Amino acid sequence: MNNHVNNNLRSSVSEVGLRRVLGFWDVFFASLGGQSPFLSDLTYASATLAIAGLAGPVAIIIGTLIAFINGFVVARLSKRVTEAGGYYKYATKYLGGKSTGFFIGWNYLFYAILYGAAYVIGASYLAQWILGIPPWQISLPISLATMTILAYLGIRISARYAIFAGSLEMAALILISMALLLIPHGILFNPFAYASSVPLSTLMVAVVYAIAIPTGYGTIAPLSGEVKRARETISRAVEAVIITGGALAALAIYSTAVAGLSYMNIHEFIRFLNEATGKGLSPVVIVLHHFLGVLLDPIVIFAMFNDGVLGALAYVLASSRTLYAMADDGQLPGLLSLVNSKGNPVISVLISALALDAIALVITYLLGPFNAFLLLGFLSMLANLIVHLSANFALLRAATMRIKAVLYGVDTIRWLDKVVSVAAALITIFTATESVLGINIIELTPYFVVLAIAVVYLVIRALVIRGTFSGSRIHNYKMAR
Repeated sequence: MNNHVNNNLRSSVSEVGLRRVLGFWDVFFASLGGQSPFLSDLTYASATLAIAGLAGPVAIIIGTLIAFINGFVVARLSKRVTEAGGYYKYATKYLGGKSTGFFIGWNYLFYAILYGAAYVIGASYLAQWILGIPPWQISLPISLATMTILAYLGIRISARYAIFAGSLEMAALILISMALLLIPHGILFNPFAYASSVPLSTLMVAVVYAIAIPTGYGTIAPLSGEVKRARETISRAVEAVIITGGALAALAIYSTAVAGLSYMNIHEFIRFLNEATGKGLSPVVIVLHHFLGVLLDPIVIFAMFNDGVLGALAYVLASSRTLYAMADDGQLPGLLSLVNSKGNPVISVLISALALDAIALVITYLLGPFNAFLLLGFLSMLANLIVHLSANFALLRAATMRIKAVLYGVDTIRWLDKVVSVAAALITIFTATESVLGINIIELTPYFVVLAIAVVYLVIRALVIRGTFSGSRIHNYKMAR
């Protein structure tokens, strides 16, 4: 009865469906926004530089290569599955059907909404911390409102904003980095020459931070149903955005080191890195302020606002398409699969955006921006691990199936898919292990609560379906007699 009502309602509201309107640059910049490049350079890249010293760019390169292996998994799966839903669809098709897909989709929603909230909170907090103005009580609601409006207006307008704002931010990062490299008395050095002087364990800790920089590619996969020539475009965009994010970060911290060495010797610079990060300060910001002064402030204001909006927007678009796909498959109420005349699943978009807004505002007002950023980022970590592992195992399963996959040569390099999927799984487990050392299990209570809700929902749904089928058989049997 409920499915019949939902189907009628869906038919009466819209028969449009998702439209394939996105090209390569649309998804590239939407995903790059999910990386929040400037914010990542001030946080993860700064930590990498502080830990590895002048070998920091090497750690960035290694981290980018590792992220590329995980991204390659998504790129290969995107050639097999071109519908909206991303990781949910991968799990549904290759890891046991709709129940497994629902579990992975639920994990992705938990990860994406909390991770997007952490990004926008972090951007507002850093803007206030660096400049003293504007306070996060003003910048955070403005960023959230802007993101929600863009998401509601549709993916085409959101993509255009991402291209415009993302291009400006890339240009600003490149220009600043080149200006630092051309500073008089700056010392150009070979970072690989310093890598051997850093203990391997220390270098790997820096690599763990570096892996977090070229992220954002995971927001591309759920958009597959709206991408033109998705089999080619998605895979190219995933690979390109990882390389671009890693290259920007490596360039940023290399130029920072060159500029720092123009007025400090090596020993003073290493001591400066340790003291700055020990006080919770960003060495990149300190060096930039030394040379740019007040000229840096408007750049930071724009970059932080832009990163907050784009970071949250990327994850809202991805989570809303996951909701849409789950509802379209009958896993969630059919209302969530309703699409307006512009091809935008507005109800799923609004639920995703408002959930992120509420979580970001409530947690920040309760804990403060810094603690809220740490908590939400931490909570999303475990769900992120499960999502990425599911993709790794899905590719392994797809590569071992005897039936033909799809066109475009997917079947021709199955051996590579098997090797990469296993390697990516091992890397994901290693990264998670390094990240959760000293974890307090109590801190994961919210995740386990949400997980329990998902399991209970699956059990109840299975019992209802079984009862419905059983009742139908009895009814039909009586009618036959």
